[in-house]
Amino acid sequence: MDTSIMSTTTDNARAAKVAVNSPKPPDADLAQFEKAFWKILAIPDPKASNLPEKPSKKWFLPNPQTLQESEPGYLCEVCRHVDFKYLVNAPLEQLREEFTLFPLKWVVQKGENCGFCRLILKTIQDLLGGRDLVTQVEGEDVTCEFRMLPMETDFTGRGDICLLLQPSPEGIDAGIMFSEFTPRGDTTGGRRISVQCPGIDVELVKKWCHHCLTGRCGSNPTLAQEKNMPKGFRLIDVQNNCIVDFEPDYHYVALSYVWGGVATLQNKKAIRKELTEAGALTRRSYRLPNTIKDAMKLTETLGERYLWVDSLCIVQDDDEDKALQIAAMDRIYSFAILTIAAASGASADSGLPGMSAGPRDFQRHIEKVQGIYLSNRPKWFSMAIGGSTWNSRAWTLQEKVVSPRILYVGAQRCFFTCQHRPDEFLESEDPAENGLERPHRPKRFKESNVNLIPSLRSVNVVAYRRIVETYTSRQLSFPSDMLNAFKAIEARFHSLFRSDFVFGLPRSELDSQLLWQPAGPLKRRRDPKTNLPIFPSWSWAGWVGEVRCNTKETLSRIEWVEADGTRRSGNDYRYPAGADADVIKRLAYRAGWRGALARGVPYYTEKNKPESYFSHPTAPEEERRPGPNVKPGTDHHLIFEAEMEEGSEAFHIGGHYKTWALHRNECTEDTHTVCPLVIRDADGHVAGYVLVPGELALQLSPANRYNLINIARTKKSEQEGRGEGNPDLLVDAEDATMEKESFPDRPDVDKANDSSACDQRRFDTEKPWCLYNVMLVEWIGEVAYRLGVGTVHIDAWARAKPRRTVITLG
Repeated sequence: MDTSIMSTTTDNARAAKVAVNSPKPPDADLAQFEKAFWKILAIPDPKASNLPEKPSKKWFLPNPQTLQESEPGYLCEVCRHVDFKYLVNAPLEQLREEFTLFPLKWVVQKGENCGFCRLILKTIQDLLGGRDLVTQVEGEDVTCEFRMLPMETDFTGRGDICLLLQPSPEGIDAGIMFSEFTPRGDTTGGRRISVQCPGIDVELVKKWCHHCLTGRCGSNPTLAQEKNMPKGFRLIDVQNNCIVDFEPDYHYVALSYVWGGVATLQNKKAIRKELTEAGALTRRSYRLPNTIKDAMKLTETLGERYLWVDSLCIVQDDDEDKALQIAAMDRIYSFAILTIAAASGASADSGLPGMSAGPRDFQRHIEKVQGIYLSNRPKWFSMAIGGSTWNSRAWTLQEKVVSPRILYVGAQRCFFTCQHRPDEFLESEDPAENGLERPHRPKRFKESNVNLIPSLRSVNVVAYRRIVETYTSRQLSFPSDMLNAFKAIEARFHSLFRSDFVFGLPRSELDSQLLWQPAGPLKRRRDPKTNLPIFPSWSWAGWVGEVRCNTKETLSRIEWVEADGTRRSGNDYRYPAGADADVIKRLAYRAGWRGALARGVPYYTEKNKPESYFSHPTAPEEERRPGPNVKPGTDHHLIFEAEMEEGSEAFHIGGHYKTWALHRNECTEDTHTVCPLVIRDADGHVAGYVLVPGELALQLSPANRYNLINIARTKKSEQEGRGEGNPDLLVDAEDATMEKESFPDRPDVDKANDSSACDQRRFDTEKPWCLYNVMLVEWIGEVAYRLGVGTVHIDAWARAKPRRTVITLG
């Protein structure tokens, strides 16, 4: 009997044929979720005028039953006044109330006799792992604050009691969850939470995979596709314990894990042939880290034969093989029937809890309180996986994004996600938690699903911004891997932009995406051996730190210079070839697109493909002229023509723009993270600002040459409309006012809080498209290098008398 997770299908094509569209959540569920979401955040719902008042101690029992300390179910003087039955069945309004019951030292004093205090105390002691329990932090008593949260997998079900310790003692950095528990055989209606299981529930994992692979979650197009794998693609045969070449009819499991500096067996040229012999990995098992051993065992237990692991399936000292496999990461993880995410521990030797690596890190405690059973709960998915070392690494983001099915092996339990659903399945006996009988449920918080790349009805630059923000906040062991670890994400984004990528930026939107900004401390990415910068300054890949990509509508003011000297705009590259010289052709093509707004972000859709949202009308690659391109003979120089200020009318840059420093970047004269430097015109008036990483802002020197370059025209964030007519037809010389003006009734520059970031008494910030996006560069020889970006008012820019020149940006 075939017991593999693919056993219900005779082949991949059959699996695809039986696939059905996944059901959508009922409208009532969505409406209820939306209503609950606004209440949780206590933010006014724009669709509702009256929100229910948050409850005022509805959980309080004024005349509770009083038991003796020796009696079962005894509660202390405080806990007996809490109506626990009400809390676990509380209405959604209860989510808005936080309440403090007692200091932590009360729990320590009463934990021997009071059932609920004892439950809290035992759970905290487990989390501390033998470390001393402190009831004060820096002289302040730790208090126990409570609030109700929806059930992790079903906001309409019974709630969880969340305990937060404030201030948080070391070792306890997240909420502690408690819920109602119904023992086996009890049919009174509580939640059937599984007892502590020492091993992974393999049969449940098989059901999860079967559920998805047979189409019950949605269609699986990759199952029917031909596996066009790279040359030299190989797998681990977990039955014969050796490396084998891939065959088209093989289905395989992939491993996503953290190396963590552990010495591990690697496939290298010297032993490549030997590793293909049956039993080779058994003979060298002493060199295999625990995570790989456990993954091999789990793969075989699931009834599968083949496993892909990078250290063994890529020849690590063969540059050609490594380049081929890295370029195919999108396909490698996309075609895997399951990805095992080793989300426990900090290295490849941590193993998979629940396999042979050791016991799981969770001990269940149960107390009977007011006639119901309460139990501590394992960590939620967001806490267990979101806070893991695995989730902090750059390489694992692309593996998470492109994998159609993921089994997350956490320290306490497993979770399962698939490409069709926004929710997670939990390792549990409760059908509402394990997902086998659960309808689609929307996420409580959209941000928790941030790493998915939607293929439809999402503006391409918005999805790109979310991914890049997440990716640049993650860690890499080797600086040179910054782009390699992004390859699979680029491949997945290819269809959304109809474009390839150049140093991490979409080529079709290169002019607007040069305007990314630092979201925190930033420094140049350098080769640890030579200390020379890695990757160009104009790409976020050339910097270490989190960045924020541009999603605002901009009107490009640069022209790309080709090798033969031809100038072309960004639209010239986005439109079909020849449209730049043929007005009729351009207008005819543009007529096939319509514009719209999604949460303030403009986008365009083709009339015959309304579900794909583009930042600009963009023709398929095969119809367009290739470009913009880096300068021939260089590996990263961009050549374009743009306006640059210089000379006697040029701006003065220096000093913190205190208003923006205070409200936007929390940067002071003493603590420099991202410095908003003020841009002043020749008369000393504030004309704009530029954001510069703190490390570089401190190094600006009069001895060096700096300039501002005009990249694009834009508008204030507060200006929602696009003005009259087509903004693409705006003529800057007609809109700029050369005469000096005064607006005395407008806010003082130090008190203004709008996004114009200039002196509103000197510059008209009410005119449409009143700002330029500028880039501050430093010149080294004939090459300019980016230091930061910001905005300048168009009038101030015009009065500075810039000149148009060709820029080489490195």
